[in-house]
This record gives sequence, structure tokens and C-alpha cells, in this order.
Amino acid sequence: MFKFLLIIGLVLYVIYKIGTLFFRAGAASQQFRNNQQQANFNQPPQQKKKTKNTAGEYIDYEEVK
Repeated sequence: MFKFLLIIGLVLYVIYKIGTLFFRAGAASQQFRNNQQQANFNQPPQQKKKTKNTAGEYIDYEEVK
């Protein structure tokens, strides 16, 4: 009976340690993503390239009969 309880205790301890390892890895990746988003947010917006086309924008249409 004592061996059974010892084995169960060791298995639960190992599962606990593995779970904390995954939790720390997930928290670290989430913090990394938040830092990346914050860095992208702080960058000035890119300016749009202006084209020399002054004729207007082409609009596709269907002919109605």
C-alpha cells in the first residue's frame, strides 16, 4: 500500500513539474507576442506611395441590356 501511494505521489509531482514548465513557456511566448505588437504599434505609419496616374481609377462594369 505504501509503494502505491509513493508511486502515485511521484507521478503527480512529475506531472506538476511538467505542467509548470509548459505554463512558463506559454507565458513567455505570450509576453513576447505582446512586446512585438507593442513595438509595431509604436512605429510611425508607413506613407502610401503616390502614383503619377491622374486619369482616375479603373472601375470594372457589366453591360446591362
